[in-house]
Amino acid sequence: MNFIKKLFNNKSDEKVHNQFTKFGPGTFENKALLDINIMVKAVKIKTSPEFTNELVEFLANTIKDKVKVKGIIFATKDLTGESSIEFEQIKNAMGVKKHIVDTELTKEQILEACSKFPYNSINLSFETEYGKLKIKEKAPKSGKPGKGDKEPKANYCVLTTTDKSILEDYAFDIDQPFKKAFIKHTMVIDEIIVPDEYKNDFAKARLNAIRKGKIIRYLTVDEIKSEKETNFKV
Repeated sequence: MNFIKKLFNNKSDEKVHNQFTKFGPGTFENKALLDINIMVKAVKIKTSPEFTNELVEFLANTIKDKVKVKGIIFATKDLTGESSIEFEQIKNAMGVKKHIVDTELTKEQILEACSKFPYNSINLSFETEYGKLKIKEKAPKSGKPGKGDKEPKANYCVLTTTDKSILEDYAFDIDQPFKKAFIKHTMVIDEIIVPDEYKNDFAKARLNAIRKGKIIRYLTVDEIKSEKETNFKV
């Protein structure tokens, strides 16, 4: 279950919490973008960077043996000693270490990276019998509004699969059949609660603080617009 569906189901876990560690108080628009297209035999889901790691983890769970994987794991430190993945090289750019991946990996190796490095962007592209995932090899950036009347672009991650049951997760609140849906979210952080033991450590306070607020979900389904919202504490 993706983190947006969890929020609307009033569920929270560590993965949901991790999505909010970068936010301070305020209103944040054009988050968690989804551009969903239903084709005759397949579904194409394009997203913004927020879904990167969970899509990698989701597709990795469908690997049977090994698959060719290409991409980058972004980090602020060298991950070589902590990962079972053999990186082709590590490039330094503006204080970010880009761990280049171009090799065959098992399900376990990818899932280990997702588990060990939850705050890093794991931009791995690969294909299994279930589907194909393509993620941009660029560091994630904050969402930008669309130009004019156009919606912002959701093209950071692209998952293509013939399994239309995936719509139950990413289009969980669309009841009728559809051909195209665009979904965007606004996060409103009203309050940040820092546990006493972290109040003198800014870095730990940011990672461990509880955030209270609401999420507004804007849907355009075959050109018909609607919206809904729910409160959260994560």
